[in-house]
Amino acid sequence: MLKFAHNAAKFIDEVIIFTDEHHLKLATQNGMSLLQKLEENTTESMRFITTNKINIQLLEEYVDENTLGLLINASWIVKQDVIDLFKGKLFNYHNTRLPQERGAAAYSWKILSQCREGALTIHKVVPILDAGDIIKQKKLVFPVECRVPADFYKHIETYETDFLIDFLQGKGLVCIQQNESDSLYMPKLHTLANGFINWGWSVKEIELFVNAFDDPHEGASTFFQEKRLHLKKCFLVDNSEDFHPFQSGIIYRKKPGSLFIAAKGGGLEIREIFDSNGKNVLPEIKLGHRLQTPHHFLDEARMVKPALSSRKP
Repeated sequence: MLKFAHNAAKFIDEVIIFTDEHHLKLATQNGMSLLQKLEENTTESMRFITTNKINIQLLEEYVDENTLGLLINASWIVKQDVIDLFKGKLFNYHNTRLPQERGAAAYSWKILSQCREGALTIHKVVPILDAGDIIKQKKLVFPVECRVPADFYKHIETYETDFLIDFLQGKGLVCIQQNESDSLYMPKLHTLANGFINWGWSVKEIELFVNAFDDPHEGASTFFQEKRLHLKKCFLVDNSEDFHPFQSGIIYRKKPGSLFIAAKGGGLEIREIFDSNGKNVLPEIKLGHRLQTPHHFLDEARMVKPALSSRKP
């Protein structure tokens, strides 16, 4: 939340950040937690308030005619009385396309659907999730080098600062009503709940799935001898090998730092495999061993709906 200055020599008079305990624990780019980062940068004109919910009783003492509210990666459901409090100046930053990519975990879903179109979007907050009028949008196309969520995040970082500054300075603003006939909504994902590999999928489908849960997330899950493993750094190889589905999951080649796994229609090179404690177990897996995921995990992965507190895609 920002208060714009009355004094023309000063652009913003005060910044108040409302956040919750979950976000405060998350790591920032330099490895510090958000809490550490905010504590390091707290001043008289910039401070933060920790809360697990947003309501009018909390906000009304901070909001006046010079206040602009901007939601960034917020998990709160904002009610109409809070929207009304800001008198049309409450906005949400959505780091991808609208209305085509409403909801959460946009970059994991984007990888699964092989979509390279993107956007940075700011829209008005309304009671329907991500449905308010678009105020500012920058469209972009992601290069083929973007394979895992961290790659996409790094790419949009090159545009974000200028985009947000231009918004705050009122540059390039529009007011475009979203076309509901183009809207697509995808729900939250949680890597540990939803990210189980189905070895019955094609080699390309498995590659996309592993990439979708790669950095900065824990990695897609499967099992070896009842031990849960997390796979990362997945590459499609050996397209000339038309493995039968019964061969899927079998380790057919090894080299230092890589395993090669059979899948329907080709092979996969996996360069990182960790157990649930973060230990590298790649050297422990031998030729002829098979990775597999019991069906009940696959069924649960489709059925589970992550709670609001399960924000990690």
